[in-house]
Amino acid sequence: MSQPDIQKPIVEQITTTIKGLKDGLKTYPIRDLVKHAEKFGPYLKQQRLETNQVRKFLDAINQIKALLAQQDEDKSLQEELESIQRQAEKEKEEINKDKNIAENNSNVKLQNIQKQADEKKDKLIFAKIEADVVLLKPKLAYAAARQRSAKPLEEVISVAIDKVESTKDFERLVQLIESIIAYHKAEGGK
Repeated sequence: MSQPDIQKPIVEQITTTIKGLKDGLKTYPIRDLVKHAEKFGPYLKQQRLETNQVRKFLDAINQIKALLAQQDEDKSLQEELESIQRQAEKEKEEINKDKNIAENNSNVKLQNIQKQADEKKDKLIFAKIEADVVLLKPKLAYAAARQRSAKPLEEVISVAIDKVESTKDFERLVQLIESIIAYHKAEGGK
């Protein structure tokens, strides 16, 4: 973090960092996330935020995490994911058969094929939770409307939710929320 960041209020530091991320919340550097949470948790305690004021929001996060964990049991989803992987494997076989492609170029193409397959699979999985993720925003807005002390948390997490476009982004959102709550509790927050 640069020197001017130290003088900015923590809510502004976090929201500016998140808004500046170019490729989703997953690119939020984990060390910055923890440093921000370390300052933000105590700030929320000073604002007199109590965890029970955002309990419904935290419950909703846990429900989405449970939905993601259940994806393995969804047979039709598993079939679609396997189909995407089989197609990628066929494409990789074709490249391996092509003797005209240089080995370095071949490796890059193989990696790109797998990367594209992984992105397709992630989009398929994320589509199952996307509405639930977006609907976290009104839950937070409701908590902030009921308790002014939840407003800073709503500001930060709403900006973060806007950057969630994949399961990896959602995982980073969960890390952010869990880190903030952990530092809030460590400061004596209830």
